[in-house]
Amino acid sequence: MNKRIDFSTMPKVFGMCNIADCPQAETCLRHLAYKAADADRPFIETLNPKWLAKQKGKCRFYLINETVKRPRGFIRTLKALPTGKADSFRLSAMSQMGYRRYYQTRKGEILLTKAEEQLIISLAKHCGVVLDNYFDSYEEVLLWTHE
Repeated sequence: MNKRIDFSTMPKVFGMCNIADCPQAETCLRHLAYKAADADRPFIETLNPKWLAKQKGKCRFYLINETVKRPRGFIRTLKALPTGKADSFRLSAMSQMGYRRYYQTRKGEILLTKAEEQLIISLAKHCGVVLDNYFDSYEEVLLWTHE
């Protein structure tokens, strides 16, 4: 379990939860972020407690407070591509990720999602590239959203 929350990585719009008696509160990132919110922020976004009280069963907004390993950059994979396959790889990745996101993730400006990680590996293998490691580096991060 991640004990310290780095608010600099939190999205600008993130609903926190102030329901202390929830059975999942002590492992929920939304509740732990609410408890750790500093006094310098005059307004914070919270889930509506009245709406939450009406819900039955498991909370669909629950986010576990654990880090996951995410890749950053895939220049290593691009260098391993056969010359004739580079354009095909790039166009296939762009068609699924979009132009801007492709270049941001390629250079390592932003982390890849789990789906993007699997896409890059799949496309590389389709082009005949088999590596022990397809990405330039990895980081342990909190997942502020459901994947």
